[in-house]
Amino acid sequence: MTAATNASLTYDQRRRRVLERIHARRHELARELVEEYRTIIAEYRELPESVLMRDVAEVAVQNIEHLVRMFDGGFDLSGDGGEWLRRSAARRVHQHVSLPSLLRTFRLWGNHLWRTMTELAGDDEIGRRLAVDAADAMMRYVDQVSTDVTEAYIRESTSVATDGQALHADVLETLLVGEPVSERARRQVAVLGSTLRDRLMVIVVQPQSRDDPFTGAQAAVRAARNLIGPLARRFLVGARGTEVVCICGLDTDDEARHLETAADQVVSSKPGWTVGIGRVTEGLEGVRRSYAEAREAADLGFSTQRSGRAVRFADVLLDQLLRSARHTEALLDETVRPLADYDSRKQAELLPTLRAYVACNFNLTKAADHLAVNPNTVAYRLRRIRDLTCRDPSTADGLLLLALGLRLLDSAPVL
Repeated sequence: MTAATNASLTYDQRRRRVLERIHARRHELARELVEEYRTIIAEYRELPESVLMRDVAEVAVQNIEHLVRMFDGGFDLSGDGGEWLRRSAARRVHQHVSLPSLLRTFRLWGNHLWRTMTELAGDDEIGRRLAVDAADAMMRYVDQVSTDVTEAYIRESTSVATDGQALHADVLETLLVGEPVSERARRQVAVLGSTLRDRLMVIVVQPQSRDDPFTGAQAAVRAARNLIGPLARRFLVGARGTEVVCICGLDTDDEARHLETAADQVVSSKPGWTVGIGRVTEGLEGVRRSYAEAREAADLGFSTQRSGRAVRFADVLLDQLLRSARHTEALLDETVRPLADYDSRKQAELLPTLRAYVACNFNLTKAADHLAVNPNTVAYRLRRIRDLTCRDPSTADGLLLLALGLRLLDSAPVL
C-alpha cells in the first residue's frame, strides 16, 4: 500500500484495507508466528513438526481470520474466541505444553499482528491513530482470549490425566503446601492464582481404606467431577495420595450450601467413603487453610465412623478444640473413663445412656424412648454416673463436663 494510496483513504477505509491485507497474508503470518514460538519458547521447540504446521499454525490462521471479522466494523470487541480456540487449549494439555507457555504464544501473536498492522497503516496522522487504536484493541482481545484459553486449559487438566489424577501432583502439592515442588508447578500455580482470588471452599474425599489407592482415587475424581463439579463456578480437582481434593469457586452462600449437599450425595452414593468440607475462604492462602480444615473434618469423620453425610469443619470445631487441648487426659479421667470401666464390668449401659441423654438435648423421656427403657431406668443410671464421676448430670457444670468428655471420646476413641 503506497503512501499516496493511504493518504486518499479515510480512517475506516484504511482500517478495512489493512485488515484485508492481513487476511491475505494470514498463512504467511502464521508461519512467521510458528517460527517465533519455536525460537522463544522451549516447549514449542520440542513439539513435532506436524503439530506445529498442522495444529499450531492453523490455530494462528483461525485466530487471524476471527480478528479480521471482529475488527471489520471497528475496534470494539464482540463475541468470544470461539470453540475452536478452546479446543486448541485442551490439545495443548495433551501435548505437554504448560499454561504459561500457551499464554505467551497469544501475547507473541498479538504483538506480531500489531506490528504488521502498524506497518500497513502508514506513518501519517491517520496511520498513527490507527496504530494506537489497534494496540488498545489488540491488548483487550489478547486478555479476553487468554481468559477463555485459561479456563479451557484448566478444565481439560482437571478432566484428563494419564496417571489417574486431574491436576498434576506437583501442581496440587504446590497449591496446598505453598512451597514450589518444581519450576513448572511454580509457574502453573502463579497462573492459577488469578482464578482463585475470589471466594472458594475445599472439599476432601477419602475413599474406603480397603480400596486400591489408584482405582479408589480415580473413582473419587469421577464422583467429585460428576456430583460436585457442575455446581462450582470454578472447579479444580486432583488426587493427593489416597485422597481427592476439590477446590470449588463460588459467588454466594447459596452456592456453598449446594456444594455441601453435593458432598452429602457423594457420601450417600459411596458407602464407606468420608468427605470433609472446609470453610469458605479466598485466595491461595485460603485454599491451604480450607484444605487443612476439610482434611481434619474428613479424618475426624473417618475415625469416629460418622456416616450418611459429609463432615463440615464448622460442625466438628468443638471436637478439634478438645483434641488439641492440654488437659484431654484429665477430662477423660474425670468423666467417661470411669463409666467405660464400670460398663465393662457390670454391663450397666452408662455410656450409651449418657450419649442418648445428650443427643436428646437432655430430655429424660426422649432418652428413655431412644433406649427403649423406662424413664426411671434413665434417672437411675444418671445417678450412678454422678456417683462414679462426681459430676452431676442435673447441674449445668456437671453436665457440661460430661458432655465434653463424651464428645472427646467420640472424636478420639482411645481410652
